[in-house]
Amino acid sequence: MNDPRKFGTEFGTDHALEQSAPIVSHHDTIEWFEAIPGEQLCIRVHGTQANGRYAIMENIETPGTATPVHFHAEDETFHILEGTVTFSINGDVFDASVGTIAVIPAGAHHAWRNRSNAPIRMLTFFSPGGVEELYPKLVGLSLDELSTVVEPFGSGIVGPPIDE
Repeated sequence: MNDPRKFGTEFGTDHALEQSAPIVSHHDTIEWFEAIPGEQLCIRVHGTQANGRYAIMENIETPGTATPVHFHAEDETFHILEGTVTFSINGDVFDASVGTIAVIPAGAHHAWRNRSNAPIRMLTFFSPGGVEELYPKLVGLSLDELSTVVEPFGSGIVGPPIDE
């Protein structure tokens, strides 16, 4: 039988699969911060914990909270845990309710808004990880200031938030 640690070398790559330790993120040990007005965010899994392969954040958004249309160098996946959020992905606008998963490929122009009268809660997954380090740097910035902060992370602001 083949040694599973050498899987990567059998298919033409020059490295074995990287191993990482199990990760457990307890809800009572995480730190929340307000990245943009109305958004409480916490980083549940840092990319450094997963050899840079992914990162996971949790978001709680008050009614009216919205992001500008933007893009990332990473794939981004949202899992809606509570409420209904309105997404725009490459101009396609739709509502996503509890249980919905929206996968946004790297480079896609996207935004979201909480158009409801209740908070929404989402998990956000990035692959690869690293961009999660951007979000604490957004605290207190204006929309104009966001552009210069996101660019070093391979992200960009390309339009205003979704209409209310």
